[in-house]
Parts: sequence; structure tokens; C-alpha cells
Amino acid sequence: MILGIMLVVGMIPFASAQIGGDIGYYAVHCNVDGAKVYFDNDLKGEIKDGRLLVEVYVTGTPYTTISVEADGYETYTTRIVEYPAKGETIDITATLQQAPIGGDMGAYLVTCNVQGAQVYFDNDYKGAIQNGELLVSVYTTGTPYKTISVQAEGYETYTAAITQYPAKSETVTIDVALQQSPIGGDMGAYLVTCNVQGAQVYFDNDYKGAIQNGELLVSVYVTGTPYQTIRVQADGYQTYSASITQYPAQGETVTIAATLTPVTQKAPLSPLCALGALGVLGALLVLRRKN
Repeated sequence: MILGIMLVVGMIPFASAQIGGDIGYYAVHCNVDGAKVYFDNDLKGEIKDGRLLVEVYVTGTPYTTISVEADGYETYTTRIVEYPAKGETIDITATLQQAPIGGDMGAYLVTCNVQGAQVYFDNDYKGAIQNGELLVSVYTTGTPYKTISVQAEGYETYTAAITQYPAKSETVTIDVALQQSPIGGDMGAYLVTCNVQGAQVYFDNDYKGAIQNGELLVSVYVTGTPYQTIRVQADGYQTYSASITQYPAQGETVTIAATLTPVTQKAPLSPLCALGALGVLGALLVLRRKN
């Protein structure tokens, strides 16, 4: 009887482990004990003795990101690109950097039309778009980021220079509109040059980005429906519009030069001129009465 009871008790956890799929593991290594580990938004535990073992079902929906955070340290976030097989363990090493002492915080609010699109500042993965946006906190005293990239499967990657930097407690908004990629299309490009920094570029009615450092590179599919017009506009300047008559082949770049002209405002009539005009009008009225 005792042996039978022991066998039954011993089989309970074994049976429980089989429910719902096979198990794999992630071994998360970190230099800060007590740091909290998140897979996507699920808290998986805390680092102890430099390590945390996380069980996952190999037949379940795979996690896409891991974040490790601790007070006084900058949060570590990266994509999960490798998935364990049954009984396999994959190592992930998260090295936390101490936050600058007294560093003031600002933020970027990245808005995007594609749910789950992945956001990178330079080469640092910052997270995925949720409910149309992603808030990225940055230290105003740190080295500023130079570029932002947003990518999603089935869409053309968005890349642009970061030219505005938030002050303490300030939020700078970056609007990103991803364009769907035609299936199987080869790529060419237009290089739009312009004399006005920040001028907005449209192909037909599709916004393609803003002029940075005098130019904007616009990738297009050579097998797709060709664009017909280009429009470049900026506040205080006359809008540049032209027909697109040259189309790039695969791997080719066609240059379009757009020169914007400042809007000239008519000078208001000076008081002396206005008084002179009134005087002439009065004289004409007097003469008319006499006649």
C-alpha cells in the first residue's frame, strides 16, 4: 500500500507537466540580482544568483520580446528570435547599465498605422506599436539617437533621421505611416533633393517623408503602379509640383531636384501714400461739385 501511494503521488506532477504541450526553456542571465524579467508583458520572475529559468510551451504562441528592469538601471529590451525545442534550453544574456545619476528624462511618442510594428532607435530595439503608438523614454543628458526605423512584415521599412530632441519632461511625437509592400516586386528609388530642410514630400497623395540634410530617398517597386506626380511643400514657400516622367529600373536611382521659392508678401500701403490717395480723391470730388 505504501509503495502504491508513493507511485501515485509521484505521478501527479509528471501528469501535470504533460498537460497542454511540450516544454522548452529560456535561461536568462543578468548582472543584477532582483531584476524583473518580462516576456512581452508577462512577468516571469526575478533574477537570483545571476539567472532565471523560464519555462515555455513549444506548441504555444511564441513570445516576441524580453525586458529586464531594475531600479537604478536602464531597462534592457530585445527581440526574441530563437525558440527552444522540447527539452531544449536557450540562453539570453541581459547586461544592465546603471542609469546616469540625476539624468533627466524626456520621451518620444511614436505613432504608427500598423499594430505590432517594431521600433528601433539607431540599432536599439525599443518595443512594438500597441494601440497605434509606443512611448520611448530617453535621458536628456545622454547621447542622442540619430535615426528611427519602424518595420513590419508585409510593409516597407520606414527610416528617418531624428532631428528633434525632448527636453526634461517633454514628449516629441514622431508620426510613421507604413506602406504595404507589393508581392514579389523589385526595388528602385527616387532621390528627392530640396533647398528647404523639413519640406514634406508627396508622391501622388502618399506622404513619403521630410527632407533631411537636403534630400530624401524614396524606395519604390518597379513592378508596381507608377506614381504620376510629386509635390514638395513647406510653410512660407510656394509648393513645388511636377509630373513624374522617369521611372527607375531595379537597383536604379532617379534624382528629382525640387527648388522651393519663398512666398513674397505684398507690402502694405504706407500711411503717406494712403493720405495722398485720399487727398486726390477729395480734390476730384470738389472739382466734380464745381462742375
